[in-house]
Amino acid sequence: MIGWALDAYDLTLILFIAGLLADEFFPRTSVIAGLMALFASYALTLLARPLGGFIFGYLADRWGRRPVMFVSLLGLGISSALTGVLPTYAQVGLTATFLFVLLRLVVGIFVGGEPGGSHTIAIESSSPGLRGLVSGVLQSGYMWGYALGALTFLGLTSIYPHAAFVSYAWRYAFFISLVVAFLGIAVRYAVPESAMFRDIKERGETSRMPLAEFFRRHARDWAPVWVIMAGAYWVAYASMGFLPTLLEAFLKVSASSTLSIVLYGAIIEGIFMWIGGHLSTYTTRRGMFLIAGVIGVITSYLLVRAIVTVSYGYMVLGAGGLMALSGLGGGVMLAHIAELFPTRVRGSAVGSLWNLANVGSVIPLVMGAPVIAIYGPLDGFTLIMVIGFAIEIIGALASRDRTRAPME
Repeated sequence: MIGWALDAYDLTLILFIAGLLADEFFPRTSVIAGLMALFASYALTLLARPLGGFIFGYLADRWGRRPVMFVSLLGLGISSALTGVLPTYAQVGLTATFLFVLLRLVVGIFVGGEPGGSHTIAIESSSPGLRGLVSGVLQSGYMWGYALGALTFLGLTSIYPHAAFVSYAWRYAFFISLVVAFLGIAVRYAVPESAMFRDIKERGETSRMPLAEFFRRHARDWAPVWVIMAGAYWVAYASMGFLPTLLEAFLKVSASSTLSIVLYGAIIEGIFMWIGGHLSTYTTRRGMFLIAGVIGVITSYLLVRAIVTVSYGYMVLGAGGLMALSGLGGGVMLAHIAELFPTRVRGSAVGSLWNLANVGSVIPLVMGAPVIAIYGPLDGFTLIMVIGFAIEIIGALASRDRTRAPME
C-alpha cells in the first residue's frame, strides 16, 4: 500500500502544480499547449510502467516477491525526489525538458515494478474470504497518497509566500518522497516471503520463462482483464487525475476550493475501494465491475452537471460520486487478477496487466483539455467518463471469475 501511496503522491504533486511545472521545464507557448506538453510527459511515465512490470514481475516469479518489493520502492523514492533538484528551462533550455522527461520515465519503471512484488505477496498471504477486502485496502493506498500530496501542497503554499513557492519551495514536496520510501522499507522489512511462492520454489516448480508462459498460455484470461483494467484506469485518471485541471483551467475554480474538492473525493474513493473490494466477495469480482460500470454510464451526465454548476456543494457531490464509482471497481482489480493466474506466473500477471492497462489512463490525461475545449466542460467531460465506464463493462462481460476459488 505504501508504494502505491508514493506513486499517487508523486502524481498529485504533478497535477496540482501542473501550470508551474509547465513553465519551469517546457518552452512557454499557450496555456493549453503547456499543459498538453506536461501531461504528455506524464503519459510517458504511464507508458514506461509496462517495462517495469515486465522486469520486476519476471524477477518476482524467479527470485521471489520480497526482494522485488524493496528494490522497486527505493527506486521510486529516489527518482521522484530527484525531480526537486532539476534545473529549469530558463537555466539550461531543452536540457531541463529532457531531464524532466527522463526522470518521469524512470519513475514509471519503478512504479511499474511495485505490483508484481508487493501486491502479489499481499494477496497470496490472504485467506479466500479476505482477498477482496485486502485488494481494496491495497488500492486505497493510492487515495491516501493522493491526500498526502494535496495536504503537502496546502502546507507549503500556506507556509511560503506565492513568489517563494513558485521560485523554490515547490521542490521540497518532492524530497518528501524519499522519506516516505524509507518508512515503507522499514515496514516491509518484517514481511516474510509468500508461502505460496516458497512452496513452488522448494518443489522446483518455478517457471523458467514466467513472462512468456503467462502471455502464451493464459490469453483467454489476460485479454478481458486488460480491457477491464484499461476502463477502470480511464475512469480513475479522468475523475481524479484530470479533475484539478478541469476545475482550475476551465471552470476557473480557486486553487483552495479545487484542493478541498479533490481531497474529499480521494477520501470517498478510498472508502469505496474498501467497500467494493469487500462486497465483491459476495457479488463476485466480475459482478462488482459490472455494477460500477452500469451505474457510471447512467449517472455520469448528472454528476458532471453537478460539477460544472461551480457551486461548491454540488462540485463536491459530483466529484465524490464519480470517484466513489471509480473506487467500487478499482478496489476489486488486484484480487481479480491474482485469482485468475497460477502462482508460477502470478508476479508476471499482476505486474504486466496492472501496467499495460495504463493505456486507459494516458488517453483522458492527454486528450482531456482539447476534448473539453471543443465540446465544453459538461458534454466533453461526460463523454470522457462514459467511454471509460463502457470499456470496463465490455471487459467484465468477457472475463471469467474465480472469486473464493483456491489459488493454484
